[in-house]
Amino acid sequence: MVKIPLGGIVNIIFDRNVMETEIKLIQDETIKEWVRETLQNVPEYFFEGPASSTGRYHPLCTIRKGGIVIHTKRVVYMANRLCEGWNIAGRNRDILISACILHDIAKVGKGNSSYEDYLNHPINAEKYFAKDKWPEKDDITFEQIRECVRYHMGCWSPSSIKKPLSQYKPLELATYTCDYLAATRDLALPADGIDEYAYKSGNLEPIK
Repeated sequence: MVKIPLGGIVNIIFDRNVMETEIKLIQDETIKEWVRETLQNVPEYFFEGPASSTGRYHPLCTIRKGGIVIHTKRVVYMANRLCEGWNIAGRNRDILISACILHDIAKVGKGNSSYEDYLNHPINAEKYFAKDKWPEKDDITFEQIRECVRYHMGCWSPSSIKKPLSQYKPLELATYTCDYLAATRDLALPADGIDEYAYKSGNLEPIK
C-alpha cells in the first residue's frame, strides 16, 4: 500500500491483495479462488480511483484515491452483517459476499473512460470475470453472482437492464441494499480504516 500526500490529504493506492480479508469470508474454496483470480484481471483504476467521480454520493473517506477499495470494504462489511440479520448462510452467503467484492470492478470516472462506460459498469464487470477458472458444472452459482453484480445499483441501474425492485431476487436485493447503505455519507464503519474527523480537518491518516 502506498500513501500519496496531496494537499494535506493522504491518498492511498492499494495493491491487488487488499481485499484478502474480505475474500476469506467466502467459505467455498472454489468460489474463493475464483474471486482472487478475478481481482487479478481488474483495471488498476479499481485500486486507485475514487468511489464517486463527483464526490456527491459517497462518504468522505471514499471520494479520493483508493476510495473504490474502501467503499467495497464497506459494502462487504454490510453484507456480512446482513447475512447475520437475514439468516443468509452457506452457498447463498458466498454468492452475496463475492458479488459485493466484485460489484464495482469496472467502475470508472469521466477522466478515465467515457461516461457511458461509467453508467454501464454493472454490466461491464463480467468482462473481467475469470471465466476460464470457473468449473463448468456449477454455472448456476456463477450466474447468480453475475446477476447480483449486474443489479447492484437498484433503481439507478442502466436503462438497458433496469427492472422494478419488486422483481429482484433475494440475493440481488441484498447486494443492492448493502451497496446503498455503504454509500451513506454520515455512516462510519470499522471497514473504513479512516478517521473522518481528521479528514474534515485536512489531516487524513489511516487508523492504526
